[in-house]
Amino acid sequence: MNAKLRFEEAIETLQRRKTSLCCEEVKSLLVDLGFEVRDGKQGGHKIFVHQGLPSFMSGSFNCGHGKNPEIKPAYILKIIQILKHHRDELEEYLEKTS
Repeated sequence: MNAKLRFEEAIETLQRRKTSLCCEEVKSLLVDLGFEVRDGKQGGHKIFVHQGLPSFMSGSFNCGHGKNPEIKPAYILKIIQILKHHRDELEEYLEKTS
């Protein structure tokens, strides 16, 4: 799948399902785009970074508690904002690594 299509599908999934995405789904989606997702300092807190995006430091979201809980829509909207802001760099990175 080409980089542009991978990016568009990720954004579409986030926008369409922003009120019903579970932690593992979001982590998987970010990893597919080249992000590294790791645990934060507090339970349920996740941090994501990307080695291929020089202008991006990190982002975070909270998975809450329990087994694979849903993520609050506010976190999903923030992730969408980050992805759109770094769209060009991200698509370029995905093209190089495909």
